Amino acid sequence: MKKRIYLVQASAVYGESVKSVYLPYAIGCLAAYAFADERIKEEYTLGRFIFLREDIDAAVASLEEPYFVGFSTYIWNMEYNRIFAKKLKEKYPDVIIAFGGHNVKPDGSDLNDIPEADIIMHGEGEEVFKNLLLSLANGDSLRKVSGISYRAEGAIISTPAGEPADIASFPSPYTEGYFDDIIKDPEILPSIVWETNRGCPNRCAFCDWGSLKARLRQFPMERIRAELDWMAQNKIEYVYCADSNFGIYPRDTQIADMIIEYNTRTGYPKVFRTNYTKNRDDVVFEISSKLIDRRIGKSPTLSFQSLSPDVLEKIGRSNMDLVNFKRLMVRYSEAKVPVFSELILGLPGETYESFTNGICSLLEANQHTALGIYPCELLPNSRMGSREYCEKYGIRTVRTEFAQYHTKPENDGIREISNIVIATSDMGPEDWKRSFIFSVCVQTFHNLALTRAIAIYLFKEKGVPYKSFYEELISFFAAAEESTVSGRAFQQIRTLTEGVTEGKNAFSCLYGEEERLLWSFEEYMFLVLAKEADGFYDEISDFVRSYGVEEDIFNALITYQRAVLKKPAQTKMELTLDYDLYGYFCRIYQDEYKPLEKIKNTISVCDTPAASWDEYARLNVWYGRRDDAQLYTGKKNTVYQTFG
Repeated sequence: MKKRIYLVQASAVYGESVKSVYLPYAIGCLAAYAFADERIKEEYTLGRFIFLREDIDAAVASLEEPYFVGFSTYIWNMEYNRIFAKKLKEKYPDVIIAFGGHNVKPDGSDLNDIPEADIIMHGEGEEVFKNLLLSLANGDSLRKVSGISYRAEGAIISTPAGEPADIASFPSPYTEGYFDDIIKDPEILPSIVWETNRGCPNRCAFCDWGSLKARLRQFPMERIRAELDWMAQNKIEYVYCADSNFGIYPRDTQIADMIIEYNTRTGYPKVFRTNYTKNRDDVVFEISSKLIDRRIGKSPTLSFQSLSPDVLEKIGRSNMDLVNFKRLMVRYSEAKVPVFSELILGLPGETYESFTNGICSLLEANQHTALGIYPCELLPNSRMGSREYCEKYGIRTVRTEFAQYHTKPENDGIREISNIVIATSDMGPEDWKRSFIFSVCVQTFHNLALTRAIAIYLFKEKGVPYKSFYEELISFFAAAEESTVSGRAFQQIRTLTEGVTEGKNAFSCLYGEEERLLWSFEEYMFLVLAKEADGFYDEISDFVRSYGVEEDIFNALITYQRAVLKKPAQTKMELTLDYDLYGYFCRIYQDEYKPLEKIKNTISVCDTPAASWDEYARLNVWYGRRDDAQLYTGKKNTVYQTFG
């Protein structure tokens, strides 16, 4: 009788009546590669994939005489996997349990922390998994299997990693039918992870993507086209391309054209999101512009992680210069293509001054719309995750709840854990909190645009640095009474930030009138203030006046800032002013500054509004914030302007 194998890759679910979830690509790849081997097919049979966060007791009870159960781990499922393994071992003491994936430690020490686990699989999994199953089938010593850790003679034995695999012959779990039963389920809306290549040429210390000493390798074009056929036939709407540097190969332009061809001919895929390469500006612009023009693509990312030369040296990273970045921002703005930029808080060498200066340098370079600022997560397989690196740079972390944004809190009582950097030799915990609050406020008030027009005007006309403006705005909020709209929202964010550094809560807040989901701090604060926008703008009027803006311009500026903010159930915005503020800001975004012109003008926008604040949060903030979808002047709206 064949031995039965089960694979577990539990993921978050978006939605209720229809579960929007990623198909379990990692374990699908393992199964497809292993079961292409005739010896494995003779010896084993594959049970169902466990890919939702099922009730663990029910899931364990559903297994039929499991011989081997493999768990694919990452931040969002490690604790779930631990408890699953414990209950599994209690019911089936002889079952072989293996853990693998990004969240297992490279030294095998997880075997001390997870007594139920028998084997840890390291690195890329296909070859390791296949060879492990063959070794077990043949009764060979586990020492012959490369890239694993296991217990023997009272010690942990770790075998050397094997050579990087040639992925050209790897079968696709999609076209081989490993997900066919899942996608037939009418309650499942599947999204997929897709690779056209694998590996990363960069070696950033904070990331585990490039930690493997493997060259960048390509999947064959025949496989790519076959998978696109599969997506079209199975009506796959959302594709996340997990290439680390899409656009790095000349053929990536051809792949983008193929995606457009399939979308045009079949309607699928509807959305394609990826990670673009650095230093191929023209190629990335061409690809991203075409995909966005077809309403398939998402905004390209031009990331920095830090703008401090000292930090970049310590993390082994290089960036484009800000002059080139500003030029690209103008180019993308002219094409109405949103650009996303990332920074990381908590990197070694960063100080409060260097971090906040970096944020404001990006604002000065016209990154006004889409700035993502993330706390540094210590990943076990990154260079930064090593004990030596942490000791060298005085890295201190706190274990706090993992924040899975835009999902409901798990109701199974299992809380996943993030290991967040809250201090280094260069930035203590108090400066970390100051830096985090500054970043939340810039994202809330500038990128989500509650005060963007005001800040840009003061920067251009009054010489007020962005850093000064937002530091003074934070001081204004900190002094505000908690009975005020802004004071209440800010005090809550400050309290939550304190809680994060003490490991008491996650980087998220619950928001929603009917469906309460987890939102990032800046999204939450924006939604609270947008709902009470009139009170908010009344409260900050005296603060803005303190910068000496002429009264008639002040009135126009506040009126404009209020009016362009979308509201649920409002189908049209029409605004008449004596100053051409709309044209003024459009020119600034194009790096074509001209002083504000006094001329009577009317702007109007027709819009299909969200019906409620919950729908507004989903459509205009979650889905659309990179497009300025929370504004009537956003990239996807047509603004009509008349003069006189």
